[in-house]
Amino acid sequence: MIKAPFPWFGGKSRAADLIWSRLGADCGNYVEPFLGSAAVWLNRPPAFDGWAALNDKDGNIANFWRAMQADPETVAAAAHYPVSEADLHARHLWLVNNLPKLTPRLMADPEYFEARTAGWWAWGVCLWIGGGWCSGDGPWRAEPDADGVPVLTLGNGGTGVNRQLPHLGDGGKGVNRKLPHLGNGTGVNRKLPHLGDGGKGVNRKLPHLGDGGKGLVAWFEKLAEQLKGARITCGDWDRICSVGTMTRNGVCGVLLDPPYSTTDPVYANDGREISATVREWCLENESNPRLRIALCGHAGEHDLHGWECVQWQSGGGYQGADDRERIWFSPACIKPQRDLFDL
Repeated sequence: MIKAPFPWFGGKSRAADLIWSRLGADCGNYVEPFLGSAAVWLNRPPAFDGWAALNDKDGNIANFWRAMQADPETVAAAAHYPVSEADLHARHLWLVNNLPKLTPRLMADPEYFEARTAGWWAWGVCLWIGGGWCSGDGPWRAEPDADGVPVLTLGNGGTGVNRQLPHLGDGGKGVNRKLPHLGNGTGVNRKLPHLGDGGKGVNRKLPHLGDGGKGLVAWFEKLAEQLKGARITCGDWDRICSVGTMTRNGVCGVLLDPPYSTTDPVYANDGREISATVREWCLENESNPRLRIALCGHAGEHDLHGWECVQWQSGGGYQGADDRERIWFSPACIKPQRDLFDL
């Protein structure tokens, strides 16, 4: 299992094999409009050799995967940093202010990326407790810069970034101040995957912080290999869902994993209404034999007659294991093979 170097609420790493069993390695195309941690794409079958379009509306996510694709070593250097609450808040504020400039550049130039920004963002995701990382929600105050562009600062009665921090007498929680998740103190280095190379197979031990980040670089280079050939875009989900484009190379596998309508907002770009809009797109295209569509959601969220609905269980994370997880597969998807004894 190849994993992203940051935790992601709603990631589908445990469902990757299930999804590909229905989409099939023979697809000439693969489209994923809500990329997130890219778990399903990173764990595609080796036999898949089609083209891929990967998208996320969140500029920091799209930038991370583009930077990882093009310059994994620089991303690793920026992400290789000790746990520091002061730096966590400082970088968070910088990333929030940078996002309005970053996203339009990503949309306008398919080759644009910021490697240091990507590393800082991934480092912060690993330390931030709960949701809201880089969402822009918080004790911010907008003040114009020299060019009149609103810039967010931490504000409390006009004290800006020098505002008084809350007391820690309540066990470090202050007034619900976000504290870094110390874990084992290694940030993005907390768990390094077994890369299965170097002649030692899956049991090879990778070093942690003490190796100067070499293990992290090896991990990121492995991810870069998995991203080769994919087009990574930034924008609304339906920008890459033109049916004519999606099927230009034959059958297209489509993974739709929008924010669920049954959960509280947890992403920087969120909206419960997106789930219904995506479902309508599925209904409009369910009869297309060239589209194998997988739609993710919670039990009861979608009513899709003629689609196969499969239950799976997530691994947990912030919210714990969830047995409400469902994936609906369109009629054109590959049907599971049944054992003779099941007949």
